[in-house]
Amino acid sequence: MNRSSYISLVTGGTRGIGAEIVAVLRNRGDKVFTISRREGKTSDHISMDLSSKEQISRLAKRIGRRKIDNLIFCHRYRGDSFSEELQITFQSVHQVVNCLKSRFSKKSSIVIVSSVASQFIIDEQSFAYHGTRAALENLSRYLTVNFGPKGIRCNCVMPTTLIKSENKHFFTKNNPVRKLLEDITPLRRMGNASDIAHLCEFLCSDKASFISGQSITVDGGLSVVSQETIARRLTDLSHPTS
Repeated sequence: MNRSSYISLVTGGTRGIGAEIVAVLRNRGDKVFTISRREGKTSDHISMDLSSKEQISRLAKRIGRRKIDNLIFCHRYRGDSFSEELQITFQSVHQVVNCLKSRFSKKSSIVIVSSVASQFIIDEQSFAYHGTRAALENLSRYLTVNFGPKGIRCNCVMPTTLIKSENKHFFTKNNPVRKLLEDITPLRRMGNASDIAHLCEFLCSDKASFISGQSITVDGGLSVVSQETIARRLTDLSHPTS
């Protein structure tokens, strides 16, 4: 498949990580359609509320006769309603995939951007946030098995806390939180939106044609560092040498 022939859809593609994914895919030559609640003035944006099953059911018609090569889910619910979190974050993903199942090309790719909260507990995030992220990871496996015979791959990307457009003014180089995160991360830096975008670009290419059903943690290696190592590094303690 010629790179310039890819047709890609990105939910939540108008801001944050989603916008970076869109930029990277367009840079390689994809025809990218963004999906969000925002009203768009261009033909490559689809304004749609993922809390509405009725609107989702009309998505295939709005796409037209195009075959979809890549579908990346990168939207996020921001609110306090558990039922809305469940619908927008989790159920809408399955609904969109089912709506478009006859429109996927022979070697298409689905990428679900979730979070390390699917495996770890993050203090500032809610029960609903953790539950839906874990559900997304397992949904990725379900889609892998059930859509694999059609040549459709599905993978889950799980970022840790990243520097992106919305928080870059907080995570300055001298920010103590950033310094702490960098100190305990093996690669000694925080990740950024482009790290996720380039991984999605790879997963949405023929170079990843035999990669499916994987949950890929993007955290600079932090998840393989033991609690003891982190504690000793933060307190400058070490085992006695004799």
